[in-house]
Order: sequence, then structure tokens, then C-alpha cells
Amino acid sequence: MLPLIPTLAALATFLAVLMGAFLMLVPSRMRLANIALALFLLATAVDISGWFMGDWWAANPSIDQFRVAIAFAQMPLFTGYIWLNCFHREAIHPRDALHFLPAVATLAAVAADVSLPYLRALFELQYAAYMALAIYALWRVRSAMTEHYTGSSANWNWLAVIVACSLVAHTLFVVRTVFAAGLHAELLQPLQTTATCLVLAITVLFALQAMLNPGLFRTQDRLLASVSNPADNHSQGEQDQRLLAFMEEHRPYLDPDLSLDRLARRSGVTAKEISVLINQRHGVHFFDFINRYRIEHAKRLLVETDQTVTEILFASGFNAKSSFNSAFRKHASTTPSMFRKENGTK
Repeated sequence: MLPLIPTLAALATFLAVLMGAFLMLVPSRMRLANIALALFLLATAVDISGWFMGDWWAANPSIDQFRVAIAFAQMPLFTGYIWLNCFHREAIHPRDALHFLPAVATLAAVAADVSLPYLRALFELQYAAYMALAIYALWRVRSAMTEHYTGSSANWNWLAVIVACSLVAHTLFVVRTVFAAGLHAELLQPLQTTATCLVLAITVLFALQAMLNPGLFRTQDRLLASVSNPADNHSQGEQDQRLLAFMEEHRPYLDPDLSLDRLARRSGVTAKEISVLINQRHGVHFFDFINRYRIEHAKRLLVETDQTVTEILFASGFNAKSSFNSAFRKHASTTPSMFRKENGTK
């Protein structure tokens, strides 16, 4: 029977390499982010290979020194993936190379046989700093989404999940490392097994997401894109104000045959822009957006006139009583008759 920990580590390494190759090759508008994640997975594969190739690494110390240096490249790559998703960029900058100075310095020190007594502490400090940057990026984007939009972002949720997984996995490794000397073998072995299983589970999660939700790695989330580009966000805000002003002034919702294309022609805002505005800024679909205005108009007529409900539904832009009643319940949480009874006719 194969030892459990080396077997699980080998499976995790294989999946990480496979996923890294996939991200390198898949056509995507998120090319830079995918490359950062692919390199992170490959660096992780090299790191955890020590769990089942320890003897080989020990027999080749000149190569093993690269593994030590690669460990310092993991967090810049991981946080780079988070930032490139949250704040889209088309190219890397020369200053980005500064993030890999610790890895280069470590490699140079190990190659020169310089003693590094605080190497583990430096690694933990680096992890904490880059994890704080990743969490800050998610918080900043989430705050902007909450302020300007309704709805949720699948990409943001995915980024939050992998950050949480990283925190849990790293905490286990820290506990295992710090308390290894004082723990009995009966406790140390389950802890090591749990940590290895978690690494495998995370790599499986990446693979499943690639298969079940490939859009995460192929296109940028529109909500994240809007938040990450202030210029586009400002332009979209102006378009939204223009659309709302048109709705109030010209009342196109009273047209029973109003469509997205017809509203676009009348308002001067393209159909695609209207669709994005309604979805991202108001969190509804086109007809829900229009029906909100129609129901508000109907409510005014119910209170201010003595027209019948049937007359009001046609005057508000509806074609059928059933659709009017359904929309009224959805947006007013009552029926037209009950609303009139509760508010009275002036």
C-alpha cells in the first residue's frame, strides 16, 4: 500500500502542473492574470514535490536551492492574480519585477552558501504582506460594487474563495511547523495528512472551476471591469443619469409596445449600453426596469383619479390585466384594488 501523504502530494502536484499548462494555453482576455496563476500553480507544484521527492531533492542540493527561491515567488504570483482580476491591465510594468527581488536574493544567498537563519520568518512576513494586499484588493472592489451597483460578481466570489482557502491551508502549515517539535507523532501525522488533503482539495477546486465555469479564466467579469476602470465607471454614470432623465421627462414606459431597441432609438443610448446599465446599475432585467415606472404611474392614477383598474392598466403601458396584476404584486407587494383602498382616491 502506498504511503498516504506522498500519494496525495503527488496527485496535487500533477493537478497543479496540469492546471498550470491549461491556463498557459487557453485563449483568454485575462491573459496576464492566467499566466500569474499558472506560474503560481507551477511554483506550488515544485514546492510540494518535496513531500514525495524529498530524497531526490536532498541528493541534488544544487537544484534544491532553486526550490527554496521559488517559494518566495509564490505569493507575488498569487496576489498578482488577484490584482490583475480586480484591476485589469493589458501589460506588465518594469517595476513589477521588484516583487521578485526576495526570490532572487534568496537564490543568490543559497548559491553563495550564505547562512539565512531567519528565512522562515521572512517567508511568513512576505506571506502576511501579500495576503493583506490581496484582501485589500477584494475589499476595495467590493466597496465600489456595493456603492455603485447591485447584484454580485461570480469572479469576485471565486477570488474570495481562493483567498480563504489559502489562509486556511497556510494556517495549518504554520501550526504544523511551529508545534512540530512538541507534538506527539499521533497528532503530527493527522495534521500533516489534513494539510496535504487540503492542498489536493484546492487543486481539485481549480480543475473543477476550469471545467464547470470556464468563463472565470477566459473573460473578465463585467462588474469587476466597470469597477476597476474609473474612466469607464464615470462614463457609465453619466449614461445612467441621461437614461433616467429621459425616462422621467418623456415617459417612454407608457408605450405598450416599448422594446429595448425602441428605447435605444428614442433615448440616444445604444441597446447594449442600456442593457448593461439596467443590469449593473439597477440589478434588474429590461422589463422589470420598465415595469417599475409603469407601476409607479399606475399607483398615482389609483390614488389621484377614479378611473377603473382596467382603464389604469392600459393607461400605464400594460396590454393585459394578468401581467399588470403580476407586476403590481411584485413591485408594490399588494393588489391594485387593495392599494386604492388603503390609500384612498383624492
